[in-house]
Amino acid sequence: MSPTMTTPWHEVDFWDLEDTDAVEELEVRSLSEVAAEARQGEEALRDRFDVLADELAAATRGMSSTRRAVRHPAFRDILALGNDAIPYLVERLERDETRPIWLRLLGLLTSFQPGAGAESIDESAKAWIRWHKHGGASPGGS
Repeated sequence: MSPTMTTPWHEVDFWDLEDTDAVEELEVRSLSEVAAEARQGEEALRDRFDVLADELAAATRGMSSTRRAVRHPAFRDILALGNDAIPYLVERLERDETRPIWLRLLGLLTSFQPGAGAESIDESAKAWIRWHKHGGASPGGS
């Protein structure tokens, strides 16, 4: 394969001596371009989460138990977002009346349970919010 000026780095065989000139021709992106791409990825993740969370909240409003909620496709899709969903789930705890669902998802996504042993949903939510504000989770982290 003969690399061109726009050949992505992962398509160049760095061990092929014939491709040594291609290394110099690789597309070079500025740090601001890389940062802009990362922001777009975070925005897309946030948008995806919001759509799923709104769908889940609407579908489970009025349920007395989260047992049926865990079978909803949006619940599973939020879970599939992994640690990246944690900050957004904590935000939902701060402003949403469907707290048990967000608490259940947080409990499944983390090994640390700041709300364990709380006597009420409100106490548990406050514990998670404190945990998050003290560095428990951030976008892209755990």
